[in-house]
Order: sequence, then structure tokens, then C-alpha cells
Amino acid sequence: MKKQNLKLKYVLGSLFALATMGMANAQLIETMGTTGASTETIATREANNRFDMVALTYSGTADVRNTVPSTGYPGASGGYNVLIQAQETFQVQVVNAALCTNPADSLYFGVFKSTNASTIIDFLVVEFSIDNGLSWTNMPFAAAPTGPGTSEWYRRAVAIPAAAQSANLWIRFRSTLVGNPSSNPQFRIDDLNLACGSDVLCDSATAEITVTGPTTYCAGAGSTSLTVSTNISNPIYQWYDQNGEIVDATNATYLPTESGSYYVHVSNESGCDVTSASVYILVYPQPSYCVSDLEGCEGDTLDVCVNLQAADLIFSQYVEGSGFNKYLELFNGTCLPIDLSLYEIRLYHNGALLSGTPSFTIPLSGTLNVGAAFVIAHPSATAWTSGTPDLSTTNFQVNGNDAFVLVRKATNAFVDIFGSLGNNPGSSWRDNNPLSPTFGWSTEDLTLVRKACVYSGITVNPNLAGIGGFPTLTTEWDTLTTDDITGLGTHSIGTSTDFSIVSGTSVIASESGKCAQIVVGEGETVVGVSAVFCTFNNCPTETGAFVIFDTCGTEAAARAAATQGSVRQYQSQVYPNPAVDNVTLAFTTEKAGNVNIELVNMYGNVISVIRNQQMEAGVYNINLPIADLAAGTYVVRINTVNGQETLRLVKAGK
Repeated sequence: MKKQNLKLKYVLGSLFALATMGMANAQLIETMGTTGASTETIATREANNRFDMVALTYSGTADVRNTVPSTGYPGASGGYNVLIQAQETFQVQVVNAALCTNPADSLYFGVFKSTNASTIIDFLVVEFSIDNGLSWTNMPFAAAPTGPGTSEWYRRAVAIPAAAQSANLWIRFRSTLVGNPSSNPQFRIDDLNLACGSDVLCDSATAEITVTGPTTYCAGAGSTSLTVSTNISNPIYQWYDQNGEIVDATNATYLPTESGSYYVHVSNESGCDVTSASVYILVYPQPSYCVSDLEGCEGDTLDVCVNLQAADLIFSQYVEGSGFNKYLELFNGTCLPIDLSLYEIRLYHNGALLSGTPSFTIPLSGTLNVGAAFVIAHPSATAWTSGTPDLSTTNFQVNGNDAFVLVRKATNAFVDIFGSLGNNPGSSWRDNNPLSPTFGWSTEDLTLVRKACVYSGITVNPNLAGIGGFPTLTTEWDTLTTDDITGLGTHSIGTSTDFSIVSGTSVIASESGKCAQIVVGEGETVVGVSAVFCTFNNCPTETGAFVIFDTCGTEAAARAAATQGSVRQYQSQVYPNPAVDNVTLAFTTEKAGNVNIELVNMYGNVISVIRNQQMEAGVYNINLPIADLAAGTYVVRINTVNGQETLRLVKAGK
């Protein structure tokens, strides 16, 4: 797609005659794009196709920034704009204005002046060229007022003179100010719009994404497709996510497989171009459990509890109460204690830009045990009288429209996100639909508690603007009234667990909630565990398992006799465990003989035979690729002349 659009620039530059053959003329609709660095040269932005109209050519000595978003006039797009300083230029080349013959045809643009004293026209000129930039002619436009409070955005119109009605129109914005780049006034340009000619498809170009399937689903258990509809003739598609252009995503339909914000640019060879709104897709990891193998003698009764396993830390409660009653709770639902010093919280006030500096950073410390919560509070918070915050800091200042993110510092990876980074929702994110059952749910003046079935944080920024920019507000959170701190300091995830005997002779004596009493049987028993999760993420009942070893039974004694006088020096193991792509199986055989190793699922079915051959005595390390396995729990069964071993292997979701 990128190469195709770059080629179009040369096609448009040479085939001017096509403009008289019914092709579009209203083809300059430029918002300066929605992605890129906070400060970026025109050349870099052009090379990466970050301008909206990739079929045109952009150049100049100015640069693109997002520090002063455009506001205050109809059609202001906010976000990125071109900063023009002393003696700098910005130009758009190969604009087709051949049919801009109506006296009302004009080039509209947003312009910002940095000083109250400037009239804009004192140092900024708009010029055109029809000879590839060899000569330039001024196009006048209206001045801006001066005086206190006039340093702001304006929308201006430049009439297209007859001499500029060309299929090879070049437009240039230029500062005539002499001085260094910091000299004032400076100007910003945004939202170019040239709407003229006879092709209504360009004048009112549309691109709308429709979603087939859920916008939130469980990895491996659901899917969705995004399809764009447009009124642009002969459309060319290019899909993007939060990381930029998606390679080879150039069809009308795109199938996302990972969480992210997706949108599409639609253009054609006539220069029509439009960008769709973003759609956020949330893909949950498949659920797994905190389980471990157990040992006992036949007839013993074991008390077993199995918890749902969280992917990492999550935000579990948020209190935006009256005055300084501000609290934030973290929860460790993983299977191991967590060193909090590896994390920090970055807080962005009023939609501060993701690429900018956080308004506040909250460092963390200490160890958070499994199943424990960690409470952060403003020092002046008084609503929680039955507990003591783990951390009090004035850096936790929220008023309902502030986004924050939990970050793993070593990798800069997002662990959980509250709100939408880089988007100011106004006073709060909220459900503003009076017909919705969650109407009135808001991040302002309320307490929010994460649902018990949420076991994974939001790791990709929704990047959605407006009050609806927090898409999981009404699906992942329950709401309490102002200053209601019910449950603060405690949290749990997962529903009750169902236990079943997959194989073996152990017996489940009783079940209650997440726990069971199991009477140990002879030999080895595989126990399956499962639970039902929330419907909003479409995660199905997922089966896990653990093994109960009879350490005193006849089979154990037989194995001990078989290996007497030949004690193993190395314990067999599978690592890493859980794993996503590859694991190593380490085992020892003390005597030469046949070695049979099988991978078995929780239903006792052999998935693959890893080894079945004669092997010499020794220590072995075998690489096992598991990327193609479905997430879940498996058993590695090892049979050697020394007897049989069973190892549990957990394949994690990506």
C-alpha cells in the first residue's frame, strides 16, 4: 500500500489531462494526520505516509507538532498541526484544482498566532505555483484581530484565482519573519480543505467501519472482522493500529487478532482521501489457574483450593470522592508474590498526551503477596476509616477526567490502563445513553470496583476521544456512590471452581467455592478444574488440571524398587512453565533402553509422541515447540526403564 501511494504521486504529477475526464477535483482534506512523534519534520512525516492524503506530496522546512491542538472553529481536528517559524515553509504539491472555477471556491485552513500583536498577515503569506515551484504568486486572506486574548486559532479562506485553477497546483505557507526559530510571531496551520469541482464523493468523502462479531472476546475462543464502507470511487485502503501502518492490510475488511485501536485511510487516484473513526478491539488472554501438583498417601484427605490466575497486577478499585477522598487499589491475582519496585504509575491530567511527560509519576515499593491488595491514597483522604493506605502521596490527584497507567519499568510495558491516554473526555468518561442500563456510570464523583471476573489489565491504549473513550467502563467495573469505599483494601477474582477426576482413583469428597476435599487414591490421579467467567469477554469454561501423587502406594513402592541402587541425580522438569512458544524437557535415564515420551491433554488423549526410541543412559534436554498448541494444561508422560513420570505443562495464551 505504501509503495502504491508513493507511485500515485508521480502518476498525478504527469497525467494532468485526466482532470477533464470526470475525475474528482475536491481533493484536499488534510488534518495533518493522527499518528507520529510529537515533533516531526515534514520530510519524515511524508516518508512515513502520516499525512492524511498519501496521494499528494508534502515538503517544507517547518515541522509537525501536537503541543497546541486546533480548537475553536468548525471542523477543528485537534492533535497535530504544522508549526511555521521565521523563514520556514510548508507546501502541498500536485493539488488538482482544474475545475475550481466557481467564485466561491476557496482553500480553507486553520491558523494559530503565538502573539496578541500579530495580525497573521503581517508575516504569514499563502502562495500558489503552477510551474512546479519555479515561481510563486500571493493569495491574500483576511487578517486576525489584535489585542488581549487574541492569540488563538482562526479559520481563514483563500479564494482560488483563475491563474491557480490548474491540475498541478502547488500551495505554500511561508513566514516572512527574519530571525531565529524562536522569534515571534510563530504560526500553526491545520485542517486544510479545498472543496470545489463536480465530484460530490470528494466533497463529502466518508469512511465508516462496521464490526462483525464482538469488540471484546477471548483469545482462541472468538473473532471479529472490521469492514469499511466508503462513497469514494475506486477506493484504496490502508489500515492502521496504534503502532502505525499495518503491513499488507489493504482490503476493505481486516481481521484483528490483538487488542488495539484500528482505523483506515481511504483514498483514490483522484486525490480523494478520508480517515475513519477508530474502533477499539479488546482480546482477553485465555484464563488459567494457580494450581500445583500434590502428594499424599492413599486414603489421606487433602484440602485443595484453586484460584483463577491473573496475567499481572490490575487496578481493582478507584475512588473519586468528595474533596481529597481519592483512593486507588492494586491487586495481585497472580500465583506468586510481586516486587512492586518493578512498577510505577504514570498519571496524565486532563487528557495529557501519551507521548508527553506524565503530570505525576508514582513510584512503588515493597512486596505484594498473592491475593493481597495495595491501596494508594491522597494524604488528606478521610473516607476510609477502617484501614490504613499502603502509600499516601500528593501525586495521586484525580478529578474524573484523568488517565493513568501501571507500567512495568524495565520494559516500559503497559500492565493496566484507566481511561484513555491522550484524550480529554471533558469532565469525565461516562455512559451518556439514557436508554442504557448503565446510564450515568462515570469516572467523576463515584467509586468504581473491578468485576471479579476481570483477570487481565488493559495493555493497549484505547486511544478513543470523547466521553465514550473508556470502552471498558461499563463492562469491567461496578459503580458505587460518592465516598462509598466498600471493599477497599480487599479484592478477589474468579468464580467458584468445579473439580472433576480426569483419570485415576482419587475421590472428590466435597466442594465449596474455590476449594475441595479430595481423598487420595492409589497411584496417580489427574484432577481437572474449571470455572465459568463473565459473558462480556466471551471467555468460555476453561479446563485446567493438577496431579495427585500417591507417595505411599504400591505403584510408588514398585518404582522405588525398580530404581533402588540407581538414584537419579537430576529431577525431571519442564521449563519455563507456563510458556508460550517453546519449553525444555529435562530428564535422566540411568540405564540404556527404550524411552517413550508423550504429550497428553487433560482428557487422556495423546497429542504427540515426543520420543519413542532406544537411548543411552544420561541426562537429556529436549526442546519442545508448543506455539501451535491451544492454551491450556497438558501432561508430559515419560516412560523409561526406571519407570514412569508425569509432568504438568501449562501453555499460556499470547
